[in-house]
Amino acid sequence: MARRSGKPARSARPARPGRSTQASQAQRQLQQRTASRKIASPAVPDIVPETLFLTTIPGATPSKWVDRFTSRERRIQQLHHDDGAQFLLLAPGDGGAGQRGLPMVGYLRWPLDSTPQEHLRAGGIDPDTVHVVQFYEESPVVCVGKDHLLAAWDVETDGPVPASELDPEELMDPARFAPPIPEDPLDAPETPGSGERMAVEIVATGVGHTVLPASVARQFGRKDVVVLPMVQAEAPQGHPGWQVGLAWLRELDSQLIQDFVGAAKGRRPGSSRG
Repeated sequence: MARRSGKPARSARPARPGRSTQASQAQRQLQQRTASRKIASPAVPDIVPETLFLTTIPGATPSKWVDRFTSRERRIQQLHHDDGAQFLLLAPGDGGAGQRGLPMVGYLRWPLDSTPQEHLRAGGIDPDTVHVVQFYEESPVVCVGKDHLLAAWDVETDGPVPASELDPEELMDPARFAPPIPEDPLDAPETPGSGERMAVEIVATGVGHTVLPASVARQFGRKDVVVLPMVQAEAPQGHPGWQVGLAWLRELDSQLIQDFVGAAKGRRPGSSRG
């Protein structure tokens, strides 16, 4: 017969939680603290940025200006137009920017032997209704095909090409090949600069020549086209070149537009003009 021990039986001790259990508990506690912080923190409202409409022309490269201006509170909507459509945003009428009240600024290019006021009048715009800020000049170049006689012109020896070397009847004017100008400045063409592109394609075959701002020639350059600098002078000796600026309607002037013009001049929005 088995003998019984006189000592009472020991009660079982509770098992210690393992490392995995401890990690799970710590993770739950962390999630609870994080959730409570999220509830306590006020919600950040969504900011609807102000939009400035910028109309560009062939050869324009506003990327630095746009980067300097753009922020969480403001952005740029670019509208790429042909050179002949640069008056659209300044035109009076139902479709103009003034009638819509849109904050809109655009590139303006005019010959250096003229003034922006004369250029605006030629486009049917009253200069007194427009702000114009001048920025930089552009040099004229002549583009010919590699098989053209002028392609052998030695710039280092003979200098820039004078106008007397060009036959006016062989000029391929991009305006001849440009599409009709739209009535609405927001209606940008699918392929802006088609007139310049077509003129360059034609001279690439060895037929005629075209005269462009250097920036436009770079944009539509081809390996089978030779680009030569022209004498920059008034006709008939050469070509005067161009001045480029920004223009907008006086009635639509605003802090948004002024900040963009300031960014184009190198200032950050909100900085002092000094």
